[in-house]
Amino acid sequence: MKDNKINWGKFSSKYSLEGLNEGLKVTQDLEELGDWVHSYWLKALADLWEALDNGAMVEGGYTEEKRESHRLMMVEYKDLTREDQLKDIYVIKDLLTAEAWERLGGEAYEDEFSFYNIGW
Repeated sequence: MKDNKINWGKFSSKYSLEGLNEGLKVTQDLEELGDWVHSYWLKALADLWEALDNGAMVEGGYTEEKRESHRLMMVEYKDLTREDQLKDIYVIKDLLTAEAWERLGGEAYEDEFSFYNIGW
C-alpha cells in the first residue's frame, strides 16, 4: 500500500498466494486448496476493511455494492455456491504454472470454468 491507496487485486492476490502456499504444505487436493485460498482471502478482506476504517482508499474506488458483494462471501468455503468455489480454484490456476496446475489435476475443472464463464 503506497500513499494510503490499496490495489485490491494485488492485495488480495498476495493473501491468496499465502493461502495456496500454506495449503500445499498439507494437501495436493484442489478443493482443499480452494478452501485455503478462500480462508486467506477472508483475511485479506478483514485487513482491507480495517485499512479503509483507518483512512485508506482502494484504487478505482470501493462502492457500497462491492462491499456488500464481499460481505456475502464471508462464509466458509463449503458454504459458497459452486460458482464461487470455482472462482477460488481458478485463482489457484492463475497463481500456478501450467505444469503445476496439470500435476494437481486441474484439467478436470476446465469444463466447469467454461460452464460458469470463469476466467480473467
